[in-house]
Amino acid sequence: MAQILPPFVNMKPKAKLTKQLENDVRELCQPCGRRVGTKGHKLAEQWVEQRLQEIGCIPYRENSFSLPYEVDEVEFKNFAGVIAGQDRSLPPVLIGAHYDSVIDAPCADDNGASVAISLAVALAIAEQGGLERDLIVAIFDAEEPPYFQSESMGSIRFYEDQIDQRGIHFAVISDLVGHDITFPSDLTRRIPAASLITAPFAPLTFMTGAESHPDLPALLSDLKTPKGIKLIATLNDYVGDMSDHGIFRENDVPYVFLSCGRWEHYHQPTDTPDRLNYSKMAAITEYCLDVCRTASENTFREGFSKSDSIEFEKQTWKKALGIMRRPLAKILGVSDFDSRANIDRAAEKLMDLGL
Repeated sequence: MAQILPPFVNMKPKAKLTKQLENDVRELCQPCGRRVGTKGHKLAEQWVEQRLQEIGCIPYRENSFSLPYEVDEVEFKNFAGVIAGQDRSLPPVLIGAHYDSVIDAPCADDNGASVAISLAVALAIAEQGGLERDLIVAIFDAEEPPYFQSESMGSIRFYEDQIDQRGIHFAVISDLVGHDITFPSDLTRRIPAASLITAPFAPLTFMTGAESHPDLPALLSDLKTPKGIKLIATLNDYVGDMSDHGIFRENDVPYVFLSCGRWEHYHQPTDTPDRLNYSKMAAITEYCLDVCRTASENTFREGFSKSDSIEFEKQTWKKALGIMRRPLAKILGVSDFDSRANIDRAAEKLMDLGL
């Protein structure tokens, strides 16, 4: 594996962040892939542990970043580092992503991009002196088939076996966040001037989890969406537990999950580092940083009952789509994104399109 480049100097902060994200993706996402049990997976393990040390983390458990486990005689390894907070007795915030790949190929978007973003958030928080509470950066194993949603899945084993007595205050999970949103050709070829209509949607990024706690919509509404992304909030019911956020949702941990959905290179050898939008990833990093900071500063009410986040969702659809809201609504077969029923229908159509 190639050596990690030294810190980038004489760059503006945004350019430096963008370059570091690209470098981390290219270092992690080698042609051999990171499938469990392969040489590429072992190389990825070494790289993740080295990066956690380089960005200034301390081990989450005992004296090692690695958290090995075994299921049915197959060996796996999660990783977790900590950026120490002001009050280490408080339940920590967690940011995480899986690092394994489904095939022997780079799998840059799935999920090297999210690993790079998680590491970048941890580095930024370390450089700012930490949060009010600890930040855990968790890099999970075994998210991909055949381990997905099984007892072998890294995020499940982390939550059930490896977290300490403080639990988790809030979780930020991402998957498939490195690419631009595109619409399938079988849809766009039926629409006059389709490219003019669909091009503005490239920066879209979807978020679920606002419904996971009644305090969240108000907190998230106060955050500024960085230039470079257009954020749309939806219910997790639309996409299901498609990644590592599922175990946190099941255990009533407030969370957000970010994704740009599936695309034509999903689980294909063509999911390579050169196809990613690193400026978009930098904007997602900035947003995740703000979410982690805001979550750390706030105490979530206990004994809550989940509530519908429809007003927050309507706000994000309107802001993200702007004047293109009506054209997209027409494409998706609804009058507007102004009700739960219309958003339900639009989300179902987007899922049918493979997003």
